[in-house]
Amino acid sequence: MRGRCISVAGDKAWAMWKKVRGTRRKGCASSLADEGGYVLLEFLASFPVYIMLLASLFAVWLFFLKSYVVLLGDWELQQEMRLALERIAQDAALATRIECREPGALHIERFVKGEKCSLDYVLREGRKGLPPYISKKASGETYGYSAPQPMTGGRNVFGSLAVVEFRCEKRDGLLLLYLMGENRRTKKRVAFSTAVCLPQADR
Repeated sequence: MRGRCISVAGDKAWAMWKKVRGTRRKGCASSLADEGGYVLLEFLASFPVYIMLLASLFAVWLFFLKSYVVLLGDWELQQEMRLALERIAQDAALATRIECREPGALHIERFVKGEKCSLDYVLREGRKGLPPYISKKASGETYGYSAPQPMTGGRNVFGSLAVVEFRCEKRDGLLLLYLMGENRRTKKRVAFSTAVCLPQADR
């Protein structure tokens, strides 16, 4: 008898729970049906906000991209001028005779594997709108070449790299070298200088 009472009570509780659950579902469905007309209005109201947010993100991305390109251009200018001056200084350090023919021209004589060779570094004006550059010409039977080869300058995706000034001067047993370059796109300039001991014959 007692077990039957517990079963009846459980059945009543189960029926009541189903009834409450059904009422909640109907209430949720009716509330969703009532709000169905507001979805389009909410989308139309939020769409301009999304467009402004995307435009802002795109503008920030363009700004960082431009800054990155400018940074790479200035870095390339610095590396190109430094490496060019280092190369000139290395050749001058191994020279047997050095002559500064003019402020923007340097003549070096040296021996390469027993063969006499001369090197001429000259600051030249670029042709067809190209910026000024440093050219190198090697004269010799085996290691020479006929036309001067550019060492610096030119155009690339990062900017237009120009040599603004190239100087060489003999002073107190030293060869003083000075090189200045400019990125024509960003107007940034970098300058490097170094000194090399002159050969015994030029002191």
